[in-house]
Parts: sequence; C-alpha cells; structure tokens
Amino acid sequence: MSIIKNPLWLLVFLALTVFSMATAIATATPPVLVWPTPNPAFSNGATIEGFVQAAASGNPRSGLYGCVRNGGTKFHEGLDLFGLEFDENNEVKDSVFSVLSGRVALINKIPAYSDYGRYVVIAHQQEGVSFYTLYAHLKSVDSRLTLNSEIKGGSRIGRMGRSAGSYTIPKQRAHLHFEIGLKLSRNFQNWYNRKSFESPNWHGQWNGMNLLGVDPLDFFRSIQSKKVSSFPEYLKSLPVFVKVQVHYSRIPSFVRENRFCLVKKRLNKDQIAGWSISFSKYGIPVRWEPLSASEMKVGTKQNIQIISYNSSLKIEPCCALFQIKDQSIKPSKLLLSHLEKLLAD
Repeated sequence: MSIIKNPLWLLVFLALTVFSMATAIATATPPVLVWPTPNPAFSNGATIEGFVQAAASGNPRSGLYGCVRNGGTKFHEGLDLFGLEFDENNEVKDSVFSVLSGRVALINKIPAYSDYGRYVVIAHQQEGVSFYTLYAHLKSVDSRLTLNSEIKGGSRIGRMGRSAGSYTIPKQRAHLHFEIGLKLSRNFQNWYNRKSFESPNWHGQWNGMNLLGVDPLDFFRSIQSKKVSSFPEYLKSLPVFVKVQVHYSRIPSFVRENRFCLVKKRLNKDQIAGWSISFSKYGIPVRWEPLSASEMKVGTKQNIQIISYNSSLKIEPCCALFQIKDQSIKPSKLLLSHLEKLLAD
C-alpha cells in the first residue's frame, strides 16, 4: 500500500520507524569507515598539514570545509586531500577509495560538465538516512566501476587528479575533493526547470546544487574519537542554528528518505498545514516537525518565517542563513534556495 495514499500514513510510518530502529540497535554493527586516500597521516594523528591540500593562498585551512577562502567570504563544501605518489610527468597517481559501502549513483567522465571535473557519487543508506559521498577532480575512474552497482567500503574508485570544468588546477595542487552529505530533493529537476540556466542538468539529482555537504574532517574525527559511531548519529549531534516555519501540506521527498529527522506526532496527512524545519549552522535540515493549522505561527500571506535562532553560534558571512536588520529577522537568499529545493515536490 502506498504511504502517500494511506490516510494514516504517518502513524504507520512512525511505527515502522520504531521497529526498524529497534532491530538496527539489536543487530547492526557500526559500519567500517575508510580514509579515501592511501595517506596514513590522519589515522596517525597528524595535523592538517600532513594531508590537506591548500588552495592558491598556501594556507592549509583553505582546503578544509567552511568559510575558509577569500578572507572567509567563500564557502568550500568539502575536504581537499593531497597525494603522495607521482608519475614521471609529476602527475599525482594515488588511488581513491570509497569510504563506506554503498551504490554507485553517478559517474561523470566528462570534466567540462562540472567544476567537480571527473567525479563519482556513491549513495549510502544507514539507520533511516539516505546520504552521499562524492569524489572529485579525478584523473580517471576505475574501469570496474559501473553505474548502480554495489561497492564495498575501501574499494578503489579511481585515480586522484586535477580535472575541473571551468578552471585549471595546477600539477602542484592536484588533489581529491571529498564530500559527504545529504541530497536536498529527488525532484531537483523540477526546481532546475524553473530556473534560466544556460546548460542542461547533466547530473540529475546528483547535481552539486542539490547536494548539501557536512564537514568531512569533523565527521571523521567524531568517528575516530568515538563521539559518534555512524553518519546518522553525527547528523543528530549537529546543533540547531535556526528554526523556520513554512506553509507546505505535502510530505517532502527529503523527509521520506531521511526518517531520522522526523519528529514523531499523531497527525494524519490531511491535517498537515506546514512544517517546522530546524537547520544547522551550515544549512543542514536536521529536524522536521509536521504542523497542523492551529500550530502554525506564520500567516498564510507570509509563506516562510524564522521562528528562532541560536545566538550562541556565530553567523558565517559566506553562508548566512538569515539576516538581522532593524530588529527584523529575514531568511537569506541561501536559505530560501535550500527551501525551494527541499519543497520542490
């Protein structure tokens, strides 16, 4: 029976969630996490200088995740890792490995189609979370890798390189750009079609504009220190930065694919008038609560409203989710863009 057509879909959905979580707790073992390159520096406790590739500034922090470039005004949504081995032409030749088991979701072999250059996306499922890992700027993709095939953690994906779409990466800065995060919508094409982009969407729902990465190094460190044992646990550990309410009576694909974020409520589908969505500092939607009409604080003429924010967290200039002006809090263009994609169903 379709969940969407079932008038008691949410009650059934939550019951299944509780059962699946109980089963997972009883039977599952933490997945093995593999570093994506042969460099042992991170595992050996080295500082970032031992594995992070700096951008043109030469500062290793510019290869980290966050507002680390152009004086803090440019966001970098991943982790850049340098290689250790080079061929006779001084081109890097380190292998790149899948960090977890999953399914090959995308193989882009044409660098000109993306600033990621030649890249691979692996889709993963854990504890009610659908997430991805991405491996970019590859020199080549392993010939054994095929679309929609299963891949084991630690399997070779390809060779590290410096491929890119609209710019050139010099030999001395060849690297793997690694991401781990969430897909905003499986109906991303609907959003893309409404925009006036000059080029086709070559990558479907795995287009970089539909991917929202978390801090890879912080995730690896959290696993290494046993602060968390899985990616879903890591997501749950992210502090809420801002909470918004939106008028939207349907169930977004993001919620269907990520049960971890759904607040349990006895609410039928036809009672949903909107959602309360909590975002982390860098825009990860970590908590979704369905709301009835009586619970909505935002008026029908104002589709989106910020309800609260965490004043103890710093607002980053390169990825601000809201703006405060004249004692008024308004969602930023970035937050509105995230919401457009999340509600693109």
